[in-house]
Amino acid sequence: MQLPEENIYGHTKKLKFILKNIEEYKKQSNLPIKILDFGCGNGEAVTKYLIQSDTIVYGIDIHDESIEYAKNKFSCDNAIFQKDLPSNVEFDVIVYADVLEHLENPLKFLREHFPLLKKGGIVLGSLPNGYGPFEIEKKITKYLGMDLLIKLLINFKRKLKKSESLELIPYNEESGHVNFFTLKKLRKLFEDAGYKVEKIENGPFIGAPMSERFIKHFNSLIKFNVSIGEKLPHWLVSTWYFNLIKGNK
Repeated sequence: MQLPEENIYGHTKKLKFILKNIEEYKKQSNLPIKILDFGCGNGEAVTKYLIQSDTIVYGIDIHDESIEYAKNKFSCDNAIFQKDLPSNVEFDVIVYADVLEHLENPLKFLREHFPLLKKGGIVLGSLPNGYGPFEIEKKITKYLGMDLLIKLLINFKRKLKKSESLELIPYNEESGHVNFFTLKKLRKLFEDAGYKVEKIENGPFIGAPMSERFIKHFNSLIKFNVSIGEKLPHWLVSTWYFNLIKGNK
């Protein structure tokens, strides 16, 4: 499946990171591999790219409309979508793509999912730097009341699509960020859950709804924003990508 055009959030870079690490894992594993995409949402962002001939994907999400959309659009012999974790399934890969920052107690979930991952299995995902440009911009726009303007613009576009009989893709807008990580806090979270941190890589420099309104029209700026993140220190980027290996806990 062709990957989407890059955006200010480094979405395609994130997909490439996840898919590359899955391909590397496949080289030393029996196929097909089982993947748990926890917090899959509507499936459009990440899950649909995980569904391949040599993978079996379980997409899990609590948002009714999103999981129904994913179920109707992407369900197949290699992909199952539901609200609850499957029983008696051992996974090769667990994916948390922009999920942990939404959980009140991420350590609880990481520990609950730990037994579901087979020995030598990997955990892949992404989450925002809790004190980076993304979160700073969100706080500034909220303080200035500009977040309300952005929501109005988004709702207007959704109503326009509806009036034009275009498909509306459900999204859980009620689930905000409740955890804000430093890199030190993030590493401790993973280690406390029993995982060994294999790698943590930088995503883009900036990227939030307000800056997106301006930068999305300039492909050169989008590419620069994503590429410059690789050269910056961890604390100065908006997003981190991670690869964990199951330890012996």
